[in-house]
Amino acid sequence: MTNPLGTADFFALEAGECLDRLETLIAGEAPPPGDEFLRMARVLRGSALMAGQAAIAKAAAALETLARAYRDRLPAWDPATREQLAQAVEEFRLLVRRVREWNEADTARASRLGRNLENLLGAPSVDQPTRPPEPGQQELNTGVRAFVAREGALIASALDRSARTLRASPADREPLYNVIRRMQSLRGLAELGELAPLPDILDGIELAVGDLTRLFAPPPGVDEVMNAAAQALTRISRDVADRGRPDPEAEEARRFTELLLRAFAVERDVVPIESLYFEGDSQPLTQPVSQPQFTPPEPLGPLELVSQGEHLCQSADLIAAASSSTERDLRLYRLLGTLRTASAASSDPVSGALGIFARSAQEALGAGVASRGVADLVSRLREAGQLLRAVVESDDRMLISRRLLDVAHRLDGLRAEAELSEEVVPIESLGYDVDSDVVPIESLAPAEPVIAVEQSSSGGLEASFTTYERLIRDRAPTTAGFSALIGSGAAQPAEEDQPVAIAALCYSGQAALERANAVRQQLAAELNRDASLASIQPLLQELLDLVPLALVES
Repeated sequence: MTNPLGTADFFALEAGECLDRLETLIAGEAPPPGDEFLRMARVLRGSALMAGQAAIAKAAAALETLARAYRDRLPAWDPATREQLAQAVEEFRLLVRRVREWNEADTARASRLGRNLENLLGAPSVDQPTRPPEPGQQELNTGVRAFVAREGALIASALDRSARTLRASPADREPLYNVIRRMQSLRGLAELGELAPLPDILDGIELAVGDLTRLFAPPPGVDEVMNAAAQALTRISRDVADRGRPDPEAEEARRFTELLLRAFAVERDVVPIESLYFEGDSQPLTQPVSQPQFTPPEPLGPLELVSQGEHLCQSADLIAAASSSTERDLRLYRLLGTLRTASAASSDPVSGALGIFARSAQEALGAGVASRGVADLVSRLREAGQLLRAVVESDDRMLISRRLLDVAHRLDGLRAEAELSEEVVPIESLGYDVDSDVVPIESLAPAEPVIAVEQSSSGGLEASFTTYERLIRDRAPTTAGFSALIGSGAAQPAEEDQPVAIAALCYSGQAALERANAVRQQLAAELNRDASLASIQPLLQELLDLVPLALVES
């Protein structure tokens, strides 16, 4: 374990001050003040975490757990405990002095110190020895679990605030810096194997925040990415507090990594500048008087291309060996940085083909190819890496360029399949949501067979309605007029339903004379205003019709 000189000196100075204060606290006969003892142990652990000294931080976490127990007056303070704590402080001093020349023996020494401090709270009985845990199944002690759960929840809270800020003000970066500062508390302790996938999640968040601070505008949906990260860390904190280790296949972590790849793989909100012109504009762009001159990038040399090939092959092996989908997606996200730098245009055939391949790989990752066919994706990455590694040995660079373009074309095929699979809707989803709405066709058949009836010699409508009786029984009662029409034995129509003669509706006698007089007055008014023949013709016709009706009773 090595650190830069400035960091090591700062850690030695800060840790030395904490150890001096701890030595003073435990030197007296009386128990040390609980709050001050706990605060100094926490400062020592935090300083080790900031300096990247995971082994010392783990031992300091055991000291913090012990200090918290003495603050709560759980064990009794006695001279033996004071002596053992004094020896532990001296052991910490030796470890701090060994920071610049750290080796495996120092790591083992720090682990032994942590176990000794944990045993001060209650060592296992000699008569009942404990069986060592199986490899990969070590459980974290209570203090570490509580610390990880608390710090993880605080980081999740900072991420949630940054998500809300990005949703309201995408240009604000201050909440992202708060997330980075808050994450420092777990950067060293998160390297423990028992906390996977917490280290990968933190690395992914740090890379995403770094990309956001460098981008002029954040990608669309970045607030959802930050919100998903907050949910993933909340789930990890809850699992660590409840079970001692997080679930590597948690749904929240998978959703975060999937959104991370889709958001940062390609710039989906970038549109061609031609689409911003007015339709029919003959001169949409005015050339400036002076144009800035940019030096074109130098094409990648053989050694750089070979290095790119080695990196692609190693990345493919790491992605294939990922133990979970979360770990796989985060390794793919780290690969995006390499693909962005390789996607620049170049006049060299191999470099140009590498740029096309890199853009195809970015598009494939953005389309979600990894979640549907990671084996095919790994195969394409490894094939491209092997082609680039062969640049030094091959004299035909055009052949390598064509083969690399072929790999890029097959990546585009994988992307097209992934996009098509998202658009295909399962036929089961087109069915009715409620089965009770579906009526079997057999239920529409008649309740009893229809018997054909021979034509009656007298004819009539009843000969045509062979199911008339069933219709009356099952549908609705018939009216009296309909029964009389078909000659059935239904009830006779009521008196008010008898037909009325048309003559009863016409004017006659005195009524016809009164109506004729009214029509005469209307006709005179029309003649006074010089009306046309077309307007007085209906009145004349009505007057002529009323004359015979008026003579009926005269």
